[in-house]
Amino acid sequence: MTYLINPEISTKQKNIIIGTILGGSSLIKPHKGKNCYLSMRGKDFDWLNWKSNELSNLSGSDPITKEKTYRWHSICYPVFNNFYEIFYKKNKRSIKIETLNLLQEMSIAVWFKDCGAIKSNQAIFNTNVWGEKGTSIILKYFKSLEWECEIFKERNSLRIKLSVETTKEILDMKKVLGKQS
Repeated sequence: MTYLINPEISTKQKNIIIGTILGGSSLIKPHKGKNCYLSMRGKDFDWLNWKSNELSNLSGSDPITKEKTYRWHSICYPVFNNFYEIFYKKNKRSIKIETLNLLQEMSIAVWFKDCGAIKSNQAIFNTNVWGEKGTSIILKYFKSLEWECEIFKERNSLRIKLSVETTKEILDMKKVLGKQS
């Protein structure tokens, strides 16, 4: 079913959607459909369930389990076309510094929770889905925040490692997620 009118979306929901897309979830543009939908998957049921509850007015279902992975998707709404235009170019993921400049703490916290990890007291963002060009843009954005960081590869996947001091800022940001942090 194609919806022509969006449900009301709060600032918090927009930030969750942006962080989720940055963290590796996908916007799907159906071949014969008019609107995109958000598709999330992961191994942490509690985290996926928290996001699905926060975005419940955008979906008609709870997360499901398929092939040992938890999955959730939204309904096709015009608002997801707007996000698609921001994060995709010629049907491929694309990131711009202008988009990153609009991020808020909630978006960064969700992004890190989706694709980040702490190793040796340093935060690491998995940026492989954004490719080399996108990872370089993300690095430039992080440095504009005066975060000490560097790109490295782990198991052939691109990552950005933050300094111990900068990691403390990320951990503070995660507090906006409440008990999910």
